[in-house]
Amino acid sequence: MTTSSRPKGALAQALYCKLNHDHLMDTNFDYQSWYRLGPDIPEHHICPRYKNKFIEMSIDDATQKWLDEARDTSSKLWTQIYHVLARLFLGLFLTQTDLNGFLRRGSMFVLSEYQFKHLLSAGGFNHNFAKNQQMIDILDIGAGDGAVTVRLAKSVIMSGSNILLKVFCTETSFFMRERLAERKFTVVDSIRDAENVHLIACLNVLDRCVDPFEILTDIHETLAVNGRAIFALVLPYNPYVEKNSSHMPNQLLLPDSWTKQRHGEHVTLESEVVEFFRQLEKHGFVVEAWTKAPYLCEGDIRQSFYWLTDIVVVVSRSIDKHHASCSSIRMPPF
Repeated sequence: MTTSSRPKGALAQALYCKLNHDHLMDTNFDYQSWYRLGPDIPEHHICPRYKNKFIEMSIDDATQKWLDEARDTSSKLWTQIYHVLARLFLGLFLTQTDLNGFLRRGSMFVLSEYQFKHLLSAGGFNHNFAKNQQMIDILDIGAGDGAVTVRLAKSVIMSGSNILLKVFCTETSFFMRERLAERKFTVVDSIRDAENVHLIACLNVLDRCVDPFEILTDIHETLAVNGRAIFALVLPYNPYVEKNSSHMPNQLLLPDSWTKQRHGEHVTLESEVVEFFRQLEKHGFVVEAWTKAPYLCEGDIRQSFYWLTDIVVVVSRSIDKHHASCSSIRMPPF
């Protein structure tokens, strides 16, 4: 369909955009690009401690199933019209997160349970716990509706036949807390309400919170000595705090990247990865394994699903909080 023949009217144009998006994704999109690093560069440009710990994933059946379900959901016309009208009116009183919780929409996807299992195993989590411990505590920070939490919990259960889980979650949205309670997760008010947790997840929270460094400190103090934490961060770095009037954090997680962007300088994703890892190391963590993946969100009347680039990293606790970093060494481009 040419530009001149595009349909008239907002609803018709939205449906046209969705059909066009689905067609492009079916015919021209390389899904493996979600998980793959960019062109090869000389090895001496890459910090060996980071290069050797990169795990390249690939789209699997569970991820494809989520994409198919997201497409089906976005194709339910009357449901999508209801969501548009609800956002129009309730958006005056509710945050986007609260609204998604109320409407039971906008569910997220980072990794499938199989991908989580693979990354955690590469990061040493299964080696430490799955074979030696029956009861494992998981804490998911900013868990949303719990859909990602479920996949993370399943990945741990898949690691051993005698594993029992206790799942804790934090979440500021009232409606999302209700969704978590429906899934029988234990909702706590703060990170430090849990102690000696074996696995802590902080997925796409550090760029959406008031003080990311406070969260990093709390995670370090709450994580079991030989436990693992798993972080995810969307890049390029673009912080946004939903419940702040300024919508900015008190402290920037990646201040160098943000300052350069504000001055119109080009910031490469590889430099942001290095800065992110350096901040983790400064707060007492050791990078054990990491990957690149899509941060997927259910779509709407205009598009079946949306995605951003996520860096997902498994870390352990370091005895020395001043663990050396590779801040001066370039990472491969994405």
